Amino acid sequence: MAEAGDGNIKVVVRCRPLNSRELGRGAKPLIRMQGNQTFLDPPETGSSQDVKRATERKTMAFSFDKSYWSAGPRDEPGYCSQQMLYDDLGKELLDHGFAGFNACIVAYGQTGSGKSYSMMGYGPDKGIIPLTCSELFTRVEDRKAADPNVNFTVEVSYIEIYNEKVRDLLNPKNSSNLRVREHPSLGPYVEDLSKLVVGSYDEMMTLMDEGNKARTVAATNMNETSSRSHAVFTLLLTMKRHDVDTNLDTEKVSRINLVDLAGSERANSTGATGQRLKEGANINKSLTTLGKVISSLALASAGDGKKGKKGKGDDFVPYRDSVLTWLLKDSLGGNSKTAMIAAISPADYEETLSTLRYADQAKKIKNKAVVNEDPNAKLVRELKEELEMLRARVASSAGEDTFDPKVPPEKQKVSYQTKDGQIKTVTKAELQEHMEQSEKLMQSLNETWEDKMQRTQEVQKEREKALEELGISVEKNMVGVHTPKKIPHLVNLNEDPLMSECLIYQLKPGQTMVGRLDSSKPAAIRLSGDKILEEHCYFENTDGKVLLHCMPDSVTFLNGKRIQPGQGYKLRSGFRIILGDNHVFRFNNPEEIRKQRDRATMKSNLHLSVTAGEIEGGEGSPATRPESPESPIDEDDADWTFAQREAAFARLGLDPTLDNLPDDDLNKLFEKVTKAKTLRERHLEPRPESSLSRVDDVWSDNGRPFSSDATATDDTSVDMASNHLSPEVGDGPLRDVQNQLESRLQAISETSVEAEELKEEKDHMEYQLRLVKAQMKRLIDARARGETDLESMDFEPVIYSARQLRLVRKVLDKWRAHRSFSMAEMVLSSAVLIKEANVISKELGKEVSYNFTISSGGSLAAPASSVDTIAGLDQFGDVSDPVLRSATQPSVAIKVLDKRHNAIYAWSLDRMQQQLQRMRNLTIYIDRPSYTQHFSSDEPFYDSPPPEYSFIGNALISLAPLSRRLSSTSTVPIFCRYTAEAIGSCRVDIKLVNVTLSQKHVNGSTPSTRSTSPVPDVLPSGSKLSFFLTVDSVKGLSHHDFRSVHLQVRLSSFVGATVASEEVFPSTLVDLEASTLSELRFRRSFSIVATSKVLSHLRQGYAPIEFFASVTPMYLERLERWDELREQRNPPVPVSNSDSNSSSPNSRPASLPHMRRSETDFVVEQTHDVVAWAQLCELGPDGRYLPVPVVSQGNLDPGSFCIHQGLQRRIVISLSSNSGQQFPWTEFIKVRVGNVRLLDAKGRIHDSTSKPLVTLPLLKEQEVEFKPDGSGLISGQAVWDSSVHDSVLLNKVTAANQRILLQLTWSVAVETCADPVQFSMDIAITIGTRDARPPSKFLSFLGSSKILTKSSSLFRVRLTPPLTRSPKDLWRLDTAEKYVKGEEALGVWRPRGISVVEDYNRLVLMEKRAADVQAIRVILSSVPSRPIQPDALAWRTESLLKKSVDLWQRKFGHMGDIVLSQEPSEEDLSSSSSKKLLDLESLEGMKLISETKIVPRSDGPTKKGYLMILTDASQNVWEKRWFVLRRPYLHMFTHSNELEEVGIVTLTGVNVESDPLKEMLLGKPFSFTLFTSSNSHALAAPNLKEKQSWVAKLDPTRLQS
Repeated sequence: MAEAGDGNIKVVVRCRPLNSRELGRGAKPLIRMQGNQTFLDPPETGSSQDVKRATERKTMAFSFDKSYWSAGPRDEPGYCSQQMLYDDLGKELLDHGFAGFNACIVAYGQTGSGKSYSMMGYGPDKGIIPLTCSELFTRVEDRKAADPNVNFTVEVSYIEIYNEKVRDLLNPKNSSNLRVREHPSLGPYVEDLSKLVVGSYDEMMTLMDEGNKARTVAATNMNETSSRSHAVFTLLLTMKRHDVDTNLDTEKVSRINLVDLAGSERANSTGATGQRLKEGANINKSLTTLGKVISSLALASAGDGKKGKKGKGDDFVPYRDSVLTWLLKDSLGGNSKTAMIAAISPADYEETLSTLRYADQAKKIKNKAVVNEDPNAKLVRELKEELEMLRARVASSAGEDTFDPKVPPEKQKVSYQTKDGQIKTVTKAELQEHMEQSEKLMQSLNETWEDKMQRTQEVQKEREKALEELGISVEKNMVGVHTPKKIPHLVNLNEDPLMSECLIYQLKPGQTMVGRLDSSKPAAIRLSGDKILEEHCYFENTDGKVLLHCMPDSVTFLNGKRIQPGQGYKLRSGFRIILGDNHVFRFNNPEEIRKQRDRATMKSNLHLSVTAGEIEGGEGSPATRPESPESPIDEDDADWTFAQREAAFARLGLDPTLDNLPDDDLNKLFEKVTKAKTLRERHLEPRPESSLSRVDDVWSDNGRPFSSDATATDDTSVDMASNHLSPEVGDGPLRDVQNQLESRLQAISETSVEAEELKEEKDHMEYQLRLVKAQMKRLIDARARGETDLESMDFEPVIYSARQLRLVRKVLDKWRAHRSFSMAEMVLSSAVLIKEANVISKELGKEVSYNFTISSGGSLAAPASSVDTIAGLDQFGDVSDPVLRSATQPSVAIKVLDKRHNAIYAWSLDRMQQQLQRMRNLTIYIDRPSYTQHFSSDEPFYDSPPPEYSFIGNALISLAPLSRRLSSTSTVPIFCRYTAEAIGSCRVDIKLVNVTLSQKHVNGSTPSTRSTSPVPDVLPSGSKLSFFLTVDSVKGLSHHDFRSVHLQVRLSSFVGATVASEEVFPSTLVDLEASTLSELRFRRSFSIVATSKVLSHLRQGYAPIEFFASVTPMYLERLERWDELREQRNPPVPVSNSDSNSSSPNSRPASLPHMRRSETDFVVEQTHDVVAWAQLCELGPDGRYLPVPVVSQGNLDPGSFCIHQGLQRRIVISLSSNSGQQFPWTEFIKVRVGNVRLLDAKGRIHDSTSKPLVTLPLLKEQEVEFKPDGSGLISGQAVWDSSVHDSVLLNKVTAANQRILLQLTWSVAVETCADPVQFSMDIAITIGTRDARPPSKFLSFLGSSKILTKSSSLFRVRLTPPLTRSPKDLWRLDTAEKYVKGEEALGVWRPRGISVVEDYNRLVLMEKRAADVQAIRVILSSVPSRPIQPDALAWRTESLLKKSVDLWQRKFGHMGDIVLSQEPSEEDLSSSSSKKLLDLESLEGMKLISETKIVPRSDGPTKKGYLMILTDASQNVWEKRWFVLRRPYLHMFTHSNELEEVGIVTLTGVNVESDPLKEMLLGKPFSFTLFTSSNSHALAAPNLKEKQSWVAKLDPTRLQS
C-alpha cells in the first residue's frame, strides 16, 4: 500500500504450523520461506500427501510483498507473531484511513488455513481486527486532544454473504436477504444496512461479538459454518475539521473493509453432496468470480503500459457476477488501498498451490485511490436535484401518454432527459423505485449524529430482546458475553472457533424446557433446525445438581450416546450434549468446578483421602448416572469436532481421543490396553505376539484369575448391551439364560477353556437376542403395511451349548470348504463376461487378457508384496478389492495378465463386473466426447498403479510338528496357483528355540501322560513358543521367467486368522540377472503365545510361504498359452477312469469338435427391458371409463394424473417387452396401491399414516399378445376406490404446486419363472374438484410441460437360474458359447471352464499331501523305536492285517464323488425322445428367479427423427414412427410431439447392418437392419444422409473402423 494514490494491491502470505491431524498422519511441511519468497515443494511420491492429482512435480517459487513464517516455534528468529502482522498491515491501514483513503484487508485461503486467526485471533493472541480497532480509538483520542477543532465519528456495519444472499448481523429486523445496489457516486452499497454508532473499543468489540452471535444462531439453524460464508466488517471513519479563519467545515470520510472470505477448497476435495454441494457451488461461484475479477484486473494493469488498442472485451471486469465482488468493487482495482493476506496450510499441496497462484495474480492489480474529501455537500446537492426531478416526473404527465388509472405502473412508459442530455424511457414503477432509493440515501445523509445514536440504542435493545427470546443470556449495557458466576449453563460449540462459546443458555433453578423456535408451546430455550421437537427435552436444576430428561422421539446425545426418555441423566461439567442434528453444547457448572478445585487444593495441602460426604457430593447415584461415564477430557479439548467425532465413534465402539495421540503415546497405551485385556479376558480374544513386540512381560500373566475390576467392567458392558437391544417380546427365556451365563462368567477362574466356552455361549445369546428384535421389527412393519401372512409364522430362538456351537461351526466350515460345485456354476455362468472384457481390450489394443482362476481364501486370497511401492495403499482407492481380500473360503476370481506393465494379479468377480461396465462406457459413448472426456481410457483395464512384484506361487508347510514341540527340516515344492504345477522347490527349517509354560502348568498339577503315549509332548495352552524359521536352497525359478524375486511370511500363517493386526516379513530382493537363486534366503525368529485357538491352528493348519517376482513377457505368454492348451486338451465328454490317453477307435470321436447345441438347452441369466404404462380412467357421463390427463414438466418427470373428487376409477397397466416369446408372460396376478405421501412445492416428501398396500380387484379381461415384430404386450385393469386408504390426502383437493405420491405394485406370471415377477413404481396424482376443468393445452406451447394420457416407467428384469441344481444339468449354465460382438478377434482363446476348479482341487490335494508327508516323517522320526519280540504277535498277525485292510477299503461319508462336466451325459444323448423328455423334466425344475429394477429416466437425446419400421414381415407392413435415441435405449413415438410412446428398443449388443442387397430384399430404399441381443428390426430412413447419421449414432463403434 503505497502513500501515493496509485499503487498495486499489497499481498502477503502467512503459513500456519502443522496441526495435530496432520502430524498424526505423518505429514511433512511442504513450505519454505526465504525473505519475501515462498517455496512450495512437491510431496514425496507414495506419501499420504501425494494425492496423485498434482500437475506440478517441481518446487514452485513465488514472490510477495511479505512472506510470514508462523509454522515454527514462537521463539524462532523468523517467526511472525500477530503483533508483527499488525505492525506491517494494520498500522498502514489506519494511516490511510486517517488520510481519507478507503482501505481494505482481505483474508483468503482454504478452510483451516488460519484466516480467522490472522483477522480475529483467539484468546490473548488478538488479530488484526481487534488490534486495529483498539489503535483506531487511541489515535482518535490523541488527535482530539491535540486539535480541539477536529472531531471524529465511527460507524460500523457487519454483513455476512452466504449462498449469494446478504444478511445484516447487527439488526435482527433485517433478517431477510438484503439487496445490493449501485449509485453513480457512492458506488455499490447494501440497501437498508444498519450503520451503528460506536464511541469506544469496548462498544465496537461488543457489536462484533453480537454479530457473531447472530451469525452463530443462523448458522446452527441452517447447519452451516463460517467457513461456508464470507464476512465483511466495515468501519466508516468521518473526520470533521472546523476552520476558524473561514468559519467553514471540511470533511474526510474513509471506509475500512475487513473481509474474511469463505474457505477456498474445491468441492471434490470435501466430498460434498446435496445441499452442501450447492453451498459449495455458491461459495466457489463468488470465489471463482473473485478470481476472474483479479485475473481481469491483473491483465488490465499489465496492459496499461502497453500501446495498442484494446477491445471492449479486454476492459470488461465481471464485478456483478457475484455479490461479493460487486461489494468489493472499490477495494479491487478501484478507489481503495487494499492488502490481501493469503493464508496457507503447510501440508496440503493442491490447495496451497491454488492459493499461492491466486495471490500471485492479485499482486499485479493497480488501485486508484483518492482522498474522499467533502463528499457530503456535493452528494446532498446532487441528490436534492435528482429527487426534485424524479418527483416531478412521477407527478407530472407532461410529455407523456395519458394512461387509464386502471393501467398498472409497470405498463406506463415515461420518457425524460437526464443531465447529460440523454433521453431515457422507463416505466413508472421503475421511476418510483429509483425515487425511493434516492430518498433513502438522502435520509441517511441528512441524519444527525443524535439520530444515529438513538437508532443504535434502539437496534441494541431489539437485538438483546431477540436473543433473550431464544433463551440466550445477554449482559445489559453493551458489556458483552460473560460466563455466569454461579448458575449452571450451556455454551454452544461450533465447527468454527469464532462461533464457539459465544452463546450462553442459563439453566435456572427448576425446569428449563428446550423447544422449537416456531412452536406455540412455552419453552425457555428455543432452537430451530432438523429434528428439534416442539418439546425436545428439559433440564432440571435442583440445588445446583442438573438432570437432563429427553422427551419421547427426541434426538438427544450425551457424551456421544443417545439417551432414552423416562430417565434422568446427571450432568457433570464438561459433558457434551447434542440436540437434533446441529446444536452442540458443553455443560458448565461453576459451583461444581469450584468444589473440585477446593478439594484438589485440600488434598494437595493435607494429603488426605476424600471423605464419604465429598464422594456423595461429587458423584451421582447409579440411578441417575448417564450411560457414558465421565470421560477424562479437559474442557478446553471438548470442542465441536470432539463432540461430533465422539458421537460418530460411539456408534462404532471407538474412542475419539485416539487419533489425536502421537505414535509414542499410542504405543504406551497399546501396552497398557494389552496387559489389561489379558488380565481381564484370560485368552478370550488373544493377540499373538511376534518377535517385534515389546510387551514380552504381558504374556506371562495369563494364569491370573479375574480381578474384581475386570468383572465389574464386563458386567457393565453386558448391561449396556442389553439396554441397547431392549427386545420387546419373546426374550424372557433368553434374558434368564444370559443372566445365568453372566453369573457363571463372573465366578469362573479355573480354566481358560471353560471361560472361552462361556464367552462363545454369551456371544450366541446376544446374537439370538438381536434376531428376536429384528423379527419383532419385521412383524410390526408388516402389520403396518397391512400384511397378515407373517403374523402366523412362529419364531423361536435356538439356544446351543458351547459344545454344540463348536460342532456346528466344524460342520459348516467343512461344508463351506466343498465349494467345487458352486464355483463351477459361477465359472460357467460368468464366462460370457470374461469373453466380452477380452473382446473390448482386444479392440482397443490394451495388451491385457482376462481368464478365470480360483482364489484360495484366507492369507492367499489376494497376496500382495510388502516391498511393493503400493503396499501401503492396498486398503484405499482402486488398489483395494475388499471382496477378494476378505474372502475366507475358495472363490472364483479373475486372473489379469497385464502385458503392458508385465504383471499378473487377481480381481474378484464383483470388481470384474464393475470394471467391465467402465469398459462398456468407453464404447457406448464413443461418439459423445462430452461424456468420454470424464472416462479414463486405461483405468478400467488395469490395476492403477499396477504391482511391481506379482505373486507367482507358494510353498506350504504343516505346523503339526510345531504343536508337538518338534523342530523340522523339509524340502517343499513351490506350486504355481495359476497352473497347479510345481515350478520349483525350497528348504524350510523350523528350529524350536524355547517353550515357556504358563504359570498354571509350571506349578502344575498332574504329570503328563508322556510315558504311556508314543506321541511327543503336546504344547499346553497358555505357553509361550519361540522358534527360528529359515527358508533357503530355492531352486527351479528361471531368470527367463522372473527378473527379481523375493519371498515373504505372514504372522497369521502361524497363529491363524485371529491375529489382531497382520504383520508381513519379507526377504531381501534378489535380481536373477545379476545374482543366483542361492542368495534368496529368509531367516527370522518368532515368539507367539499358544492360546487355545492358536493351538488348534498349529495342530491342523498349514503355513504358506509366498513367492513374488517381477515377471517377464515370456512368462505371461506361457501362462496365456497354458490356458488355451488346458481347454483344448480338456475332453468335451467325460470318459471313464481308464487311461485317457488310449487311442482306441471308441475314444476318437470324443476328441472331435462337438455340434453346437440349441440355445434353448441352456439355462443362463437373462435380462429383459419392460416398459410399463399406467393409466387412470374415470367414469364419464356416457358410462365409459376415459383416461385422465397427465401433466408432465419435462422428460425427467413421469407426470401427475389430474383426477376429480368422488368419481369411480380404474387403473390400466400395459406392459411392452422387446423380448417377445423369450419373456413369455401369461397374466396379471395381483395389483396393489398404497404408501400415500405428499410431495410439497419445495420437493420435500411428507409421510402419512396410510402406508399399507391395498390389493385391488382385477377385471377378468386381460389382453396378452405377441406381435409379428417380435415384441410382447400384456394389459389389465383393476378397480380402485381411493376411500379404502382412509387418507386425508386422497379425500381433499390437492393444493397448488403439490402432488400426492402413491406406490403402485403388480405381479405378472411368467412361464419360465418360479414365482410371479414383481414390479413397483410411484405414480403422482393431483385431485381437483368434481367440476374442475382439464389442464389447458396452452401449457405445452408456453413451456416444457406436456399433457399425456399415460405415465411410463422402464424396468430391467433380471432372470437368474436358481441356486440348487443337479450336477447333471451343470452344462446348461455354460455361457461360453454365447455370442459376443467382435469375438472373432479372439481367435482360439476360450474362457476357462470347470477345469479351473478341477485344477484347484488337485493343487490343494497335492500340496497338503506333500506337507502332511513331511510332517508325519518328522513326527515318526521323533518316536523312539521299541524292540518287539519276534513271536509276540505272531498268533494274531493274520487277523489284525485282515481287519486293517477291511477298514482301509471302507469308505465313509458320501459314497460317490460329484462329477463336474461341461457336457451332457451319455444318457442325455442316447435317444432323441428320451432327451426331449429329460430336458422338459430338468428344465421344469430349473425355473428362473426374477429381480426387477426401475431404470432412471434420462434426458439429452443423441438423435431424433422419423423412420419407417417393418411391423409385420409376412404382410410387408411398414409404419412411420418418431424415434428418439437416448442411449442405451431407442424410444418409439407415434408423432414428433412425443406424447404417445409405443415402445422401446434396447441397444444392448447392438449391431447395424446396411448393404444394397438387403435394401433390395426389403424393397425399401435407405433401409438398414438393427440387431440387438433380444430382437431384430428393419428400419428405413427418408434419405441417404439420415440413414448414414442413424447408422453411426446407433452403433458408434463403427466409427473406429
